[in-house]
Amino acid sequence: MNNLKVGDKVGMMKVVRFENGKPVFQTTNQNTLEMLNNMISKDLTKPIIKEVKSKEKLQYNNITPVQVRGQTKYRFSYKGADNKIKYITRKKRKDLTPVVVKKVETNGFKITDFNYWSIDQAHKLWHDRQLYLEEQYGKPSKSCIRDYNSFATFHILPYFYNQDARLINKDSVKFFVKYLENKKTINPKTLSKVFNVLSAILDESAAREKIARNVCKDLDYLKHIVIPEKQLNKLDFNEWSLDRVIELTNHIDKKDIRLMFHIMLQTACRPSEIRGLNKSHLKFKSNQPYISITHAVKRDGSLGTPKTKGGTRDLVISTGLKDKIEEHISKLPANQESLFLNGLGNYMRLETLIRALDRATKSFGVELPIKRKCYFYRHYMATYWAKEKKYTDPQDLANALGDKDVNFVNRTYIKPYANTEMEKEKSDWLNNQFKD
Repeated sequence: MNNLKVGDKVGMMKVVRFENGKPVFQTTNQNTLEMLNNMISKDLTKPIIKEVKSKEKLQYNNITPVQVRGQTKYRFSYKGADNKIKYITRKKRKDLTPVVVKKVETNGFKITDFNYWSIDQAHKLWHDRQLYLEEQYGKPSKSCIRDYNSFATFHILPYFYNQDARLINKDSVKFFVKYLENKKTINPKTLSKVFNVLSAILDESAAREKIARNVCKDLDYLKHIVIPEKQLNKLDFNEWSLDRVIELTNHIDKKDIRLMFHIMLQTACRPSEIRGLNKSHLKFKSNQPYISITHAVKRDGSLGTPKTKGGTRDLVISTGLKDKIEEHISKLPANQESLFLNGLGNYMRLETLIRALDRATKSFGVELPIKRKCYFYRHYMATYWAKEKKYTDPQDLANALGDKDVNFVNRTYIKPYANTEMEKEKSDWLNNQFKD
């Protein structure tokens, strides 16, 4: 093998020239195998086809798992001599390998066009575009980009296995959706989002003329995969007793997040203020424990001052809540000052709290009466305190909430109780008391 010269044949290939002392091969029927030429190793004693198999792991051969009559099989897609897309399917990936290698050897399909556009490249193009839009215009948000990218990373890319995006057709997408459905570990809502991300990835490549079109647009498939979720019982504020709110809070599955909501329930703090708490804010040495609010987590994840000038305040808590906080602190690293951090060591994200509360309301079978879900506790306690006359002076209630504007507190937080005409009159009177 080391004495090769121009014209010598190796299997179905022959040496056409030498470059930098290395032979350049070409098939006997004049179809250039650039990929093979680029992969020639210094050890020319190894068969060329074996190099294709071992080094490339057939990534360029469009092998992808598919569902056939309920069974997972592996399919190889290629362009035949008639320029039409053809398929070879086997039960196991390893069973497909020798078939593909034989196709390479006999040139049964066009292997000349290896300037392909992989699904990985398509994903990177789409992801870079999202980051550019976020940097320039602020939309989509970083959290959205992160969530949507996770759908691609955990579902789309592993399935299509670096497949040529130009060869993805309607059947490919249908098999993909069916594959996800059969896993039974992904809910319909998430499946719908995965489908949308795949469509967005292909759409970006189509816009850049990397592929002919986005085949997802040819599918009215969302109607198939989106299943209407169970309608939750939406309760008004007057239907929420304090016991019911406490029971809802106890349904929150993660212990540290549950504690955060218990603090909000007793103090009516803003979520940003709870997320920014550290050990120095806890004043537990006196007979009456309290929390000092001096900081809040901003939208960019950094620590700043509270939202309003009146946000800096001291809030009394019960001894029972004090004990829960101390138990939580005992499990934290000794050098950690912040009370609530995520797994990456950053301040807890608001989205994390929202998702935890969503899970709790679904298991509880209810829907909260406000859009900004984490603010439910703040709205509820303001209304409860006013109703129970904990604060008879409207300014005192505003101060407890960290707001100076009494009218704003009345207009925004205090909700009417109006089951009966008598209660409506009482509610109207109550609201009037909390006006300047």
